[in-house]
Amino acid sequence: MKAGDLVSTTIDTHKSQPVSSPLFGGSRLFRSLLATSLLLIIPHSIQAQTRPNVVVILADDAGWGDFSTHGGKVPTPHIDRLFKEGVELRQFMGWCVCSPTRAMLLTGRHPFRVGTGPEVGGELSSEETTIAEGFQAAGYRTGVFGKWHNGDDPDTPAFRAAFAEAFRNTPNKKLKGGLGANAHGFDEAWVYYGGGADHFTRRTIQGHGPISWWHNREFQPDDKGYTDDLVTRHALEFLHANRERPFFCYIPFHLVHAPVQAKDDDLKHISEKEAASLPAASPKATTEHKWIHAAMLHALDTNVGTILSALDHEGLRENTIVVFTSDNGAMESGSSLPLRGAKHTIYEGGVRLPTVIHWPKGGLSGGRSWNGLCGHLDLFPTLIDMAGLKMPATRPLDGRNIWPALRERASTRPVESYYWAWRNEDALRTADWKLHRFADRVELYNIAEDPNETQDCSAAHPEVVRDLTQKMESWIESLGAAVSHRPPPSRWHGEPKPSGDVLAIEVTVTDRAKPNEKLIVPFASWDGRGMATDWIEFDLAFAPNPSRKRPYYTPYRGTEAAAKLLFTRGTGVDQLGREQSSGPVTDGKKLVWEHRVIGLAANGPGPLPKHGLVFGGLPPGTYTVYLDNLRLRQADGTMITIWSGSSDTVSRRIPDSPAFRSVHVRTVSADRISSPGEKSRGD
Repeated sequence: MKAGDLVSTTIDTHKSQPVSSPLFGGSRLFRSLLATSLLLIIPHSIQAQTRPNVVVILADDAGWGDFSTHGGKVPTPHIDRLFKEGVELRQFMGWCVCSPTRAMLLTGRHPFRVGTGPEVGGELSSEETTIAEGFQAAGYRTGVFGKWHNGDDPDTPAFRAAFAEAFRNTPNKKLKGGLGANAHGFDEAWVYYGGGADHFTRRTIQGHGPISWWHNREFQPDDKGYTDDLVTRHALEFLHANRERPFFCYIPFHLVHAPVQAKDDDLKHISEKEAASLPAASPKATTEHKWIHAAMLHALDTNVGTILSALDHEGLRENTIVVFTSDNGAMESGSSLPLRGAKHTIYEGGVRLPTVIHWPKGGLSGGRSWNGLCGHLDLFPTLIDMAGLKMPATRPLDGRNIWPALRERASTRPVESYYWAWRNEDALRTADWKLHRFADRVELYNIAEDPNETQDCSAAHPEVVRDLTQKMESWIESLGAAVSHRPPPSRWHGEPKPSGDVLAIEVTVTDRAKPNEKLIVPFASWDGRGMATDWIEFDLAFAPNPSRKRPYYTPYRGTEAAAKLLFTRGTGVDQLGREQSSGPVTDGKKLVWEHRVIGLAANGPGPLPKHGLVFGGLPPGTYTVYLDNLRLRQADGTMITIWSGSSDTVSRRIPDSPAFRSVHVRTVSADRISSPGEKSRGD
């Protein structure tokens, strides 16, 4: 395989030019920037202003073991040097995916409070005060360069036209329109919105939709180049233009996020043969992907080196606070070793991030480390205090100011705990312990002695489990978290109140149905999103049937043939502690209505487009399910109706199959369903 074959024909159009640059150690990236005459740097004396500049560099999907300073096999000398010159924060926490971590950094608030977690997506509200607004209010010039992923592309005429063209074959596709990065306190923004964008000229999101590339609110679809080369170029322009005034510069790189795409020059720094032996977070990672990922790490390191060199040459490094970190653990082709887990897990490898802070004038230098628990939540109050600024008015923060402890090298612990809820579990981390809680078990790890989470010691320390569980519950109560794998609090329980029309779905399961065979019967759709603080609730009843197992309700995405069910094993737990996917047993001899309440944190912030009943793993027979009052309950108690009568019913004819036949979806009168003659409202 040849290097030029790896990223399709786009690779050949983006080769670096051989221009020398004695000022920047021969960096190919900076040679290209000089060759294009887009940046002129004139040496001058160290700026007179005393307030420190701040540069926050955020890698994307770079894990603990990706960097050679942590034993990684791909050389990252510029990043290694920063760790050797600064102070490493060895217990620095984020989230296990992009958007929540970025919101933590920007607001100092838990993602559940700002509607951006646990999954990716969500629009950061203008009511949130950001770190950029804090620095801006103090007279700092503020800039962001790279991947935003805390909201959608702004709705401008140019972008609206591009959106319409990109989705011309799907006219029902609606443009949401986001606030844009400038609305959150950034004077200058060169960004793309979303995640998983192509690294070359077509910065489309996962191959769909229009190009996402913006200068402030000006849509820039024609800019060409490798994304992070553009990011670095514009960041350097910002640093140079503001060299004589204090600035806050946020550089959220796209590297090393998928898709795995690299330039030829970066691929030359490691051979495919060498890449074959590299560790990877996923056993499915191919040698080709590991090779390209290694080249992307090299590109990230080169870009970081270029930014640091520019600060040196401008005479700004001494009084610039530089933070380098990542947003979550390693992607499939990367490494979070020796930590357990990676991206998409809340084990340490997914949420504990390689982080260093460097500020020579402030005493943060010398290659030492600090082991206090901290993370992205704490950057806002900490950096504001380090700059000697007044903290702006904000909504209540979850982050803590760690600067006094960091400055004094203190053993005090200003941060007590970090809390995550992710899909089928939640977890709480203190300085010494980590508790993971699932629907059916807990796992406890002594992080102080076992940082890689290899030995579950929950049985040996029940008192620690009790203490951390209480702390978990305090977090949940404070956040209003609607966790999907735990029963909801008693205040959300209720009594069934079916009335008027109720939904009736009848399916006959034949003796040819296999145990793992499923039928999803759709009955409603809803053009809305569920948040991590939302609950779904509904009334449900079953016609008498001798089987002890029952069909179950779940929201889902995709087609019925390839549906992504929200309620699966370990999630969708109701107020009685029952997983819906197990088909909770009810009285088979008589019809009894139940009211069920289930948390939606496993999905938020995510769409709830389809709603259906799942028939699977059932003994042969005819099953009739009744449902009413399907509603979304928001954190403030607001109720949103999804299904309450015939006008909300969305169904289609489902033909008979060897396993399932006689599928009927209709509405019936609630006061007639217990009698033999149901009064139907339609079929």
